[in-house]
Amino acid sequence: MSSEWWSILAVFWVLYLVDGVRGGRRSRFFFFAWRGGRSPHARVAHGSWHCAIPLPCAWTLLADDLPAALAPEGLTNWPAASAGRPPPLPDSVVSLRWEDVEGVEQHGGWIHINGRRFTPSTPALTAATLGRLARELGPLSTADRAGALRRWQAGRLSVARLRRRLRSVLARSRSLVVLNAIQVALLASLTAYILLDVPSRIDPRLGEALAALLPQFLGGCLILHIAAVFRFFLLHRRFFPRAGQERASLVFTAILVPPQALRLRQQLVWKLAEGVHPLAAALAAGHPDTLRDMAIDTVRDLRHPRQPDTLPPDASGLARSAAALVEPLIIAQLSAHPAALDVSALLAPPPRETPETRAYCPRCGDQFTQSDARCAHGVSLVPFPPVTLDRQA
Repeated sequence: MSSEWWSILAVFWVLYLVDGVRGGRRSRFFFFAWRGGRSPHARVAHGSWHCAIPLPCAWTLLADDLPAALAPEGLTNWPAASAGRPPPLPDSVVSLRWEDVEGVEQHGGWIHINGRRFTPSTPALTAATLGRLARELGPLSTADRAGALRRWQAGRLSVARLRRRLRSVLARSRSLVVLNAIQVALLASLTAYILLDVPSRIDPRLGEALAALLPQFLGGCLILHIAAVFRFFLLHRRFFPRAGQERASLVFTAILVPPQALRLRQQLVWKLAEGVHPLAAALAAGHPDTLRDMAIDTVRDLRHPRQPDTLPPDASGLARSAAALVEPLIIAQLSAHPAALDVSALLAPPPRETPETRAYCPRCGDQFTQSDARCAHGVSLVPFPPVTLDRQA
């Protein structure tokens, strides 16, 4: 076996694995599963980097917390109603009233308001989206702003729409998965044939016959490759009719780099949850355990937000107002889910660790021996019920 074949095969499969790597500086939610179905149950990873499962049938959704609090009175880059632990906290807190927003621009991946850096630009909140909201909300009264923001947040919490689109994409991309799976199987068998030096282990006449079939084998792989890319083009045009430039780039890359065309379903699923609240993604496609954990974190962030002593009062007030605005929408979605998650059960106190503990943090669950204090997140402690001893008859 020449080193040339080793390097070609290594580069091919490394490109196949790298195609599933996504990440960056900020933490994101990666909902991943190895197959589709009528009721997809995805696990979740919260972090900066993620490597998708290297299977043609696997898929991953990406979702982001809103990196700001949008209230009827104004906006601040201190987030509210976050599912992440930790939430996307800013380095310096900025707060403004809607009528004071004069210009929204994006520079170097950051949203700038009135020339001042506000928050990173994410799929959950872009400069274009924030600028449009500012132009719409600025002239309105506080009550009208609340209604407009409630409608906007309802779009971010549209569980039924995301579930319907995900199921449709997974169902219609089955043929694409079959094509990619056949390609992977054929190329893996060819790799094993070469790396294991099979020709030297079998009858020479059989080896010559197999070598004669190699052009037909490669031609069949090429036909499968073209068919898969064409099928992907049709599906992408159906589900993302306005993304012509992105579609052309993906098709061009898939044609020139065959390893990146071996799991094209992933390219259809990646961005379905962009702009959607992570809890909505969990309600639409999350595993029951994933959903419960995320629901607990989101509800606790609503009811018991981080309030450090250094947080300015105006930012604290805007964050609480933004949380109060979106809370009924979140509770409604939790109640409408088949699991019928109850908020009071999600906020239940943790099991008491020792009789000496007097209180617990309703946000992180840490326990304390004194009740008149706050935890490290600035959250007031909740006292445990008094310990009672049962008398024996």
